[in-house]
Amino acid sequence: MAALSAQAQTASEITPQSFTPSLQRLDGSLALSGQAGGRTPAGLENIGITLSGVDLTDPLPQMAEANDAFIQRLTRGRIPASELFEATSDLEAAYAEAGYVLTRVVLPQQTLRDGGKLRVAIVNGYIETVDTQRLPPEIRERVKRLTDGLVNRPGLTRAELERQLLLSGDVPGTALRSGLTAGSAPGSTIIGLEADYRRVTGFASFGNPTGPELGRLNLELGGELNSALGQGETFYGRISGNYQGFFSGDPRSRILAGGMVYPIGRYGTYLNIEATTSDTTPDETPATRSNFDRLSLRLIHPLTRGRQLNVTGQLALDMQRDDQSLLGGAQIYEDQLTILRAGLSLTYLHLDQAFSTASLFLSRGIDALGARTLADVGAGTPLSRAGADAIFTKISGSFSHRRALSEKIGLSVSGRFQSSFGDPLLTSEQFSLIGSQEVSTMDSGTLRGDSGWVLRSELSTNYPVSIAGRNFQISPYLFAGAGQAILENPTVLEQARTKAVFYGIGVDLLSNTNSLFRSSSLRIEYGRGERDDGIPDENRFSISGNIRF
Repeated sequence: MAALSAQAQTASEITPQSFTPSLQRLDGSLALSGQAGGRTPAGLENIGITLSGVDLTDPLPQMAEANDAFIQRLTRGRIPASELFEATSDLEAAYAEAGYVLTRVVLPQQTLRDGGKLRVAIVNGYIETVDTQRLPPEIRERVKRLTDGLVNRPGLTRAELERQLLLSGDVPGTALRSGLTAGSAPGSTIIGLEADYRRVTGFASFGNPTGPELGRLNLELGGELNSALGQGETFYGRISGNYQGFFSGDPRSRILAGGMVYPIGRYGTYLNIEATTSDTTPDETPATRSNFDRLSLRLIHPLTRGRQLNVTGQLALDMQRDDQSLLGGAQIYEDQLTILRAGLSLTYLHLDQAFSTASLFLSRGIDALGARTLADVGAGTPLSRAGADAIFTKISGSFSHRRALSEKIGLSVSGRFQSSFGDPLLTSEQFSLIGSQEVSTMDSGTLRGDSGWVLRSELSTNYPVSIAGRNFQISPYLFAGAGQAILENPTVLEQARTKAVFYGIGVDLLSNTNSLFRSSSLRIEYGRGERDDGIPDENRFSISGNIRF
């Protein structure tokens, strides 16, 4: 039976880890900068003055070092009168640099004689109100809840302001715009918000990621219902697979998923509930059928949300059932797992516009909520892998980095890894090296291990083109990479360590729609994959496309 399982691509092997829509918009930015103090009147650089002291009104204690430096600068002896304005401007810039972008440093009207004391006022700016009246009613209450905490808060920092406005822009179906205007009182500011809103968003895509056993052509449709309840929530659904027998009881390949993302509180926390079911009936001998069901509960919280750095934490509970049978016959294996997961993901926008991402997740299989452990099997249907158990620990991670090497040349590097700490894992928890951004020259699900790693690099260029009156970006690229899959306790038909290298050429065609809701892309690629486990090396042509609406 183990040999049969090793031959066929099963449902769990082609099912993504999650279908959750992106919860953060990383394609926009918020720029809030303080306007440094007033201009220096002409001619004052020729007039000297000595101060006996500086009376600094309402300074922020958090800025004590800058405040002291300001006073020492102006009381060090005889100075040009122009330095009064320059130092005031520099102090205001220091406040802004520290994040207090609403704070103003003001020289009040006064008569100042040689040996006198200078009066300087720190006006701790604040948000008088956040005007949400121009927002669509479906998102207004959610945005209001996210921004209410900004109002009437002296000493508000850039990070605090930026976080809540970016979280407001993350509300599903929303493209937010903001503007600042002076309030009715000195130091007060009004934030005006406007937004484009789409109640329904979706996408359609196609590709050929799988082998002939599961049908070369894979189609996918997805949709989101955004903020229909007015709470900033989204309901989503996904349907994908090969068209052969899709609506039958034995589809060649079929994946159905649906879920809900619901906000909790006003700090960006989301609760995600998702259900997935997938089936495969590969066209091979002997004929088999596999089914994979997963129910996921995830708690997602942005620990840091900013224009430059974002750090998101996630806790998850997955309950999975994975089985495979001879078509119309005996069961080959049956797995039931309950898994706790915890992880962090990070994105970082560098000052030179390079972009980096990283993630790290720890997963622990536990004997609870219906898990089927090795001890439960007895003489019954075996688990999917000899020596593996529903109780396990693994760690996985990923990274990517992309940057411009010149005006026309770009470089991207990405990688993933997984460690099972020397233990075999059940099929659904194994590590796959194959993906459109990883080993793209082999069929989905055909190179897996309990542990492993994969690295890929792309060198690309880009050109603007116009097709039928529409603007596109065409980006030819070269790619190459390597990886290794490690199997613990392999069968006689398996190799403990399989190394792979891959390389090729491709081209991306991206539409320029100037819209956050509409986009389209097409990727065409030809490459070669080589492996050392006796399976023939292969040249592969890949194509995939996506339209978002």
